[in-house]
This record gives sequence, structure tokens and C-alpha cells, in this order.
Amino acid sequence: TILSHHAGLVDFLDHEEAIDALRTKVKTLSVVTATGSFSATATDYQRAAGSFINDGYRVGMEVKGTGFSNSENNAAKTITGVATSTLTCAGNVVEVAASRTLAVGLPATRVWANSRSADADGVPDNIEASVPYFTEEYLPGPMAQETLGTLAQLEVLPQYIPRIFVPANTGVAAAMKYTTALLALFAPGTAFTLSVSSSTMRVRRDVAPFSGQLTQASPGFAVVPITVPLRLRTANSI
Repeated sequence: TILSHHAGLVDFLDHEEAIDALRTKVKTLSVVTATGSFSATATDYQRAAGSFINDGYRVGMEVKGTGFSNSENNAAKTITGVATSTLTCAGNVVEVAASRTLAVGLPATRVWANSRSADADGVPDNIEASVPYFTEEYLPGPMAQETLGTLAQLEVLPQYIPRIFVPANTGVAAAMKYTTALLALFAPGTAFTLSVSSSTMRVRRDVAPFSGQLTQASPGFAVVPITVPLRLRTANSI
């Protein structure tokens, strides 16, 4: 249920489902995706046609392969160099060219709010040097009654604050591209599915999502904070 109540009065809004819906959405983040004939060496990915630069890959991003025979070439890696035909990142194994995909999405290291040692997907949340990572905050916000009578509409204005930390001294490009992708993902008017039919949650239009400035965060990382203003409406159950 969306509402919890006691002795005939609404005590608080249960935000757990709202948080789950936001997490489901942020996991679909897509920053850069390219499919083509890619090969691998011990130090990079290579291509004979197209351009990694034009595709939008930048130093400091985390890239993940799909379709390589060797699992190490499919594992998430931090990009340390970008040229037209090469994408430098350590930890690959030599593999000849074939049709594959290289994608930048939500970093594999995800520190969910008040998480255990691993999140619900079993993804480790230990932060490693020079490896991008994701964190989140959820602010429940104020609640007000918007309509009168039985099953009156209650409105809550939460805020969701996703952050993607990139390695320090890698410039602004990676951080800003992550920021742009997050803002596009949570565009004004974006709706979220909730189990209670009388409840709705959308990204606000009157106050659209916005970013802050690039700042140095914990030692070795930089981040551009994002704020996503939300409007959550639900019917009073009493």
C-alpha cells in the first residue's frame, strides 16, 4: 500500500515503492552504445570503420562489451584513452574482429541508499580507485491534501538525487555526458508505474530536473549532482 495509517489518521507515506520504481528506471540508463566489427587486444578495443570519438565515448566512462567469446572482454572497464579507431582500457584478452556491442550505461558499482554489501541484483558496491560508481538519495518531501472529502488526493513532492562519480583528472566530458543522459532519462512528465491504481508519480514539469556544477568529491573522483523533482499523488485510504 502507498499509505500507512494509525487510529484513523494518516501517519506517513510509504515511499518504498516509489524508490523501487526510480531504481528500475535508472538501471535502464544508456549513455553511448555502438554495434559493429570490434576486436580486442590486451590494452584496447579496436575497429576498422567508424569512430569511437564521434560515437561519444570519453575518458573516465565505464564501458561494457557484449558478444565477445572471452568473458574478460565483456566485463566492465574504465576507458583511459579514446581515439578514432581505438578505445583504451586495461584487462582485455586478444580476440579477432566480429560483430559486437560496446555500451556505456549505469556503472556496475552501485551504492544504493542504505544497501547491504551487495544490492538486490548482487552487484558489489565496494568503491575502487579509478572505477566510476553510482549513488542515490531520496528525499521524501512535504505532503499536502489537494482535494476534499472521502479518498481525498494527497500530494507529495519527493526529490531523487542520482550521482555518477568519475575518476578525477579525466576532464569534464565523461561527467557531463553521464549528466546529459540522466536528465534525458528523467525528462519532465516521465511517469512511473505503481501497484496502487489510485497513485501516480511523475517527474515534475513546473520544476524540471537540473544539474549542479562539476565538483571534486571523495579523493580521486569528480561528480555532477542531479536533482529530479517528483510529484506523487495518492488517494487517502481512510
